[in-house]
Amino acid sequence: MRNCRNNGSVIRLRRKTNAVHVRRRDLFKYPDFRRAIGGQVLSQCGDALASLTLAQIMLFTFTDAPSITALTTALIISAVPLILVGPLAGHLADRIERRNLLCRGNALRGILTLFGLFALNSETHWVGYAVFGLLVALTRILYTARATALAQLVRRHELVAADSTSLILSVIAGAVGAGIGSVVSAYNPAIGLCIAALAHITASLLFRRISLSLGGGRTTTHRVSVRDIAMQLVASKTRFAMSATALHRMMFGICIASIALLVDRSYHLQTTGYVTVLGFSAAGSFIGSTTAEWLSERYPRRSITVMAFALAGIAILTAALVEHPRLGLFAIALCALAFQNLRIRSDATIQANSSKANIGRLFAAYDVMYNISFVVGCMSGILASAYFNYGQVLGMVATGYASCAVIFLKVNDGKRQDESLSHPSARLRLDNRLVGV
Repeated sequence: MRNCRNNGSVIRLRRKTNAVHVRRRDLFKYPDFRRAIGGQVLSQCGDALASLTLAQIMLFTFTDAPSITALTTALIISAVPLILVGPLAGHLADRIERRNLLCRGNALRGILTLFGLFALNSETHWVGYAVFGLLVALTRILYTARATALAQLVRRHELVAADSTSLILSVIAGAVGAGIGSVVSAYNPAIGLCIAALAHITASLLFRRISLSLGGGRTTTHRVSVRDIAMQLVASKTRFAMSATALHRMMFGICIASIALLVDRSYHLQTTGYVTVLGFSAAGSFIGSTTAEWLSERYPRRSITVMAFALAGIAILTAALVEHPRLGLFAIALCALAFQNLRIRSDATIQANSSKANIGRLFAAYDVMYNISFVVGCMSGILASAYFNYGQVLGMVATGYASCAVIFLKVNDGKRQDESLSHPSARLRLDNRLVGV
């Protein structure tokens, strides 16, 4: 069944046609897209390598502490830069020309990474903590700049393919950087930091070679008021995308915490139990990134949202009924897959429907919202697990997923009845009829 009725109007659950197919490899025909993606990959390789090396020097080691301790520590560390730097990242992405921000930001990361060499000396060990904190802050700023710059590098209907390509390569870059770090840094951390710094500086040179304007700075034609930003935040399309992504992410956070604690209790893995859950989540997210473009070509935003909640709800309900840690891990992977498809579609919605003058601030608000929702969800999962058993917690989450699937099937997503022609495949079909093809 492709359609349903809502208040007397027809809601289309599947596109009439998917005649326009965007292949990810075709995006690399754009020279500036190649340079931007190349810069991103090098930057994230260096980021993963530097983070792992600094962590080995002074921050994190696997201990016999339970998953609840590791999870709480990770939440605190991740929440601080989100709260402090997230809003600033959007402001900078709009006020500074994004090409210069990406170029100079990566060069600064390279220099800061070299300062991490001081952490090798016990007398200046404290420098490592400062470097780590500044690198985390810069990562949030440059992520917002990259995400908003993609809207200037590809056409509107190519945004989902561009976003999914970026996220796929992010996982690969992180794995490569961590792999190099685990080999090199164990023997000589100084070499690891130097390689990371070189990767950042090379990324800076690639971003400098981009010829297109990426927006921001002088390209902003008028001053933006708080009222303008608020009006766009409450617009139907933006509100639909932000609320769906935040709610899904929050419930996913509850599942992460609950299942991590189950794995910890069942296998006595301690901290490794939490890492195992994150590994299954990363695998699901990677698969979700590869399927996002295929789904977007065949299904509109509303259908992808409803399917994301429904799939997660079925997976978590199954895990609640059959309380087995392995089944819980596979449920986490399916939830991550569902969320990643929803997230990529929502990313494209925010990028395509934000004005050039304040796209950075809007995207940063969206990014902060769904990441803080995850932190709140994880904390809620930890607290709920202290009062309810595993099955009850996941049963409540499954009910929440099912309720959201029904709600987002009914609420206004900002799409007008005549807007089906806005999809490139629909316009192509209409044009062919007019010329008699």
